[in-house]
Amino acid sequence: MKNLILGFVLLLSFSSCKSSFPDSNWTNKHWTVVEMLGVPVQTSNSLQDAHLIFSASDKTVTGSGSCNRISGPYEMGKKHSLKFGNLAATRMTCQNQAFENKLLETLQRVEFYQVSTGELWLKDSKKRILLKLR
Repeated sequence: MKNLILGFVLLLSFSSCKSSFPDSNWTNKHWTVVEMLGVPVQTSNSLQDAHLIFSASDKTVTGSGSCNRISGPYEMGKKHSLKFGNLAATRMTCQNQAFENKLLETLQRVEFYQVSTGELWLKDSKKRILLKLR
């Protein structure tokens, strides 16, 4: 009986633990931007695609806007809140500079995240999807 009670307590404690974003399964995962503001983003399945990589150990995000490198801090909060700090980007002249500028502007509007069927959705204050990453 004692083992049954102990097993039940352990089961409850493990089931109540939530993994946070990004957890060990997310560290160094390459999240490619596939949609921005409801518009599909053309991808090439290469390192040239706009993408983000979250680092749980130091709470930083790195990536690319498809030409320039992006980096900066992020903060996680309760109820799936996510805010990016001041993001820095290299400033090489690119054909898709307007896209990169819009991506950086959109990232600053992110306040929430949701994971859905292998996609990461970044949302605004009204929980509207701003970016979809896969």
